[in-house]
Amino acid sequence: MRSLLLFMTLVFMPNILLAGSDGIYGMIKQPGASWDGTDANPLATPTTGYDFAYGDESTVVYTLPWSFTFYGQTYSQITVDTNGNIWFGYAGPLNSFDLVSNTNGPVIAAWNSDLSSYFSGGAFVQHKNDLPLGERVVVEWQAESYTDEGLALPNNFEIVLFQNGDIRADYKSFAAVNAKDSGSGISSNDNTHYLSITSAFLPVYQLSGNSYGFTTTRLPLQVIFIGTGGGIVTSNPAGIACNTGCSSTFLTGEQVTLHPAADLVSTFSGWSNGTCTGLGDCLLTLGVAETVTAGFERDTTHQVYVPGVPPTYYSTIQGAYNIATDASEIKIWATTYNESLDCNRPITVNLQGGYDRDYAALVGESVLFGQIIISDGSLIVDSIVLQ
Repeated sequence: MRSLLLFMTLVFMPNILLAGSDGIYGMIKQPGASWDGTDANPLATPTTGYDFAYGDESTVVYTLPWSFTFYGQTYSQITVDTNGNIWFGYAGPLNSFDLVSNTNGPVIAAWNSDLSSYFSGGAFVQHKNDLPLGERVVVEWQAESYTDEGLALPNNFEIVLFQNGDIRADYKSFAAVNAKDSGSGISSNDNTHYLSITSAFLPVYQLSGNSYGFTTTRLPLQVIFIGTGGGIVTSNPAGIACNTGCSSTFLTGEQVTLHPAADLVSTFSGWSNGTCTGLGDCLLTLGVAETVTAGFERDTTHQVYVPGVPPTYYSTIQGAYNIATDASEIKIWATTYNESLDCNRPITVNLQGGYDRDYAALVGESVLFGQIIISDGSLIVDSIVLQ
């Protein structure tokens, strides 16, 4: 007898949940508010580590301290406009555009609206490198909506670019009376890859005190099979589908469902060595690399079947034959059997191989690794292969 066990350790991160994915980035609502900030001083002298723009429909071009990859393309510069946007490969400015396809290029739209810092505030860019966050570029906006211009109704929000390609959007405070949001988030400008904070949650001017992450970081999920049973484990989203050791990666914060399915001659005995228990699907949220345990046991109890009322199951063919009556039928699965059969009784028995698990249909042949010896009676066989 062989037993098959599948190992995976589950660590749940209940406060991190993927709110959406476009296949490249995953969008996460962070469990608490974050704020980094800049010097936000429009009187300071621009340097390689600090620059700014202010006014209406203004921009600042900033050379990044390292190459930043956005939707698979690497950039050394960004253009920040006073309308709450970071452009990649476009000089800007632009406001109130279609996030899905703006015709101008890839964009991070922190607040996609017509904004102004003509009377106060600005768009500030600062390179930082301190613990615990490490190296990053912070883009902060202090701006009014254009309709509120000059009314001293400031709004404060930021985007943080991390060296590994992750992005964080922080919404600190909003005082706007006349506010619009045409769709804020990130977009590759290809009509396919984009993620909208506005669509997933609310217009950003209603999200004071909230932070959102966009991550390309993927975590491994590994499946290791050991033992004697058989089966397959599949995942949703797709990535894992195997009956031997395999692994795949999923976005950080992504919810993954693992589904076990035993093969013809096995049963799923349950999840162990992790958070998941029972005999159903395993649901987990990836916060770290994972390993899990699932058990598959060969079902010897039902591998030989004698029809009747009630039906009778046996673990061996010989065991079924020993109690069979004349003209009995013995059915077995389309799998392998390591035994010999000694027919030594004055009866006729019909041995039918090749059945599915439910003994409802013929699906192949049964292979008997052994001998059939007939010293008395007769045996009628079908779909049996002797090895």
